[in-house]
Amino acid sequence: MNVLFVDDQISVLEGIAAGISFQELGIDVVRYATGAEHAMDIMRATPIDVMLCDIEMPGEDGLHLISRAQKLYPELITIIMTSHADFEYAQVGVRLGCFEYIVQPAPYEVIEGVLRRALQHCYEQKKRNQLYKVGKWMQTGEMELLDRVAMNLFSSDASDVQASMELLNLIGYAVSPKKKAQLMILSVGQFRKTDQSIVTEKEIHKAITNALKQADISYPLVPLSTVDRHREFVLLVFSTLQDDPDLNVNKLRKFFDCLCHAMEQDSVRCYVGQAVCFDSLHGEYHRVRDSIREKGAGSGIIRLDYDPDRAPSGASDYITGSGAHWRSLLAAGQYRMLMNEFDDCLERITYVGSHASRGLCDLHQRMTHMFFTYFYDNSLDVHSLFQDQFSYYDYMNSYSNPDALREAMYFMMKKVKELNTSQAPRNDVEKAKSYILDNIADAITVKDVADHVGLSAEYFTKLFKKETGQSIKEYITLMKVEAAKNMLAHSNISVGMVALELGYSNFSHFSQVFRKYENETPSEYRARLADEKRKNPEAAE
Repeated sequence: MNVLFVDDQISVLEGIAAGISFQELGIDVVRYATGAEHAMDIMRATPIDVMLCDIEMPGEDGLHLISRAQKLYPELITIIMTSHADFEYAQVGVRLGCFEYIVQPAPYEVIEGVLRRALQHCYEQKKRNQLYKVGKWMQTGEMELLDRVAMNLFSSDASDVQASMELLNLIGYAVSPKKKAQLMILSVGQFRKTDQSIVTEKEIHKAITNALKQADISYPLVPLSTVDRHREFVLLVFSTLQDDPDLNVNKLRKFFDCLCHAMEQDSVRCYVGQAVCFDSLHGEYHRVRDSIREKGAGSGIIRLDYDPDRAPSGASDYITGSGAHWRSLLAAGQYRMLMNEFDDCLERITYVGSHASRGLCDLHQRMTHMFFTYFYDNSLDVHSLFQDQFSYYDYMNSYSNPDALREAMYFMMKKVKELNTSQAPRNDVEKAKSYILDNIADAITVKDVADHVGLSAEYFTKLFKKETGQSIKEYITLMKVEAAKNMLAHSNISVGMVALELGYSNFSHFSQVFRKYENETPSEYRARLADEKRKNPEAAE
């Protein structure tokens, strides 16, 4: 993509050149002009996709330049920049077909945001032009074309995959064998079960596209979706600029929440696989399909569920995990796990919309009950914790917005850590036990623990065995199994994610270790607890 900035003030152009991350935006060429004729000379020599133009310039002003440029280059995207927020300018800009209107001085992130939207528009426009050029056989539209070729990407025949990629490149999708794509399979209840669904395939494709935009999964990230023979939607997300789409879990969860909100009358299930190269999609697609058939989530696969019959109506639904689970994490010193769950709840509440304020209140109440109970159990006066910098009044009113609530959470966590430090264990074995609980989510070694207490691994191993009757390695394993049982009982995250949270990179190894101590696999353990809860709901918390 090529961009041209036009402004008679050199200092403005120098500031833009220094302050905007053009490479991250995927901009190949940036040109600068100090006047209308200079700008026209550049456009004659270099194809320009987007022009940002100041209005007030000596000689020919920006509006006349835009009018002249658009007659010669109809596909040029133009953006007005001016230091005067004059509505008349905006009206003229609209008549000229300008893409947006920036009032200077504008923060660089505002200019970058406008550029990103313009580049997204330019990309889609070029893709539509490419689609038109392919031929009359594509006149049924892009959606129908993709349904005919996209599934070939998952074929076991390399020639099918190659042909599919060539055609996708022809219509504007920049794919290659070694470029990575994030694979997801989405199951929409009624659509999957019957061809008489109240929602059409086209409407679901549109809902997926809108949810991706709402989750800020946009250019340079590009989606490609189709429907497989199981009547489930297969979604690929890849980057037009990089080899790896680099999608984080929070964005994926936000996308799923937005999609469920759009499909609130239907059940939705999402299996998120790993980012793999286009020439490896066949194996990853079938690995995710195997997880679906077994109705669980395999290693490295995230499963997300939404059921309108069980979904609550307000923001409180986004507060995951029971109160007892959070209190047990706090008591065990598993602070990182607790903060991750808190941040996840806070992000989910933030995107609920009109019910967000109620959700913040509910989360604040959960926090208050957890922390106040903890300090009471440790014989500490809660009011003594607060100072002038963060008062009791500040804490009690922190439900007003997400930032204030997060600050309150960090403050209380800091006070818990200070309390634990003041009550530090006296002997080396107790120090080791506390260290293991604090770092239960890591792949802890005997040497790590020995280094923490300042002793050699050989000597400390004998000391720990003498005082506890078990090896330190076995103790670490037992604590991880206990943490796993807690997570399996009180959260909905997949067994694979439980393993990763506890430092096990090999899912099979984690399952074997769990079975050794509990005489059942993690999945069997969770299923047994769920069955007991169904049979005796009053006994469950």
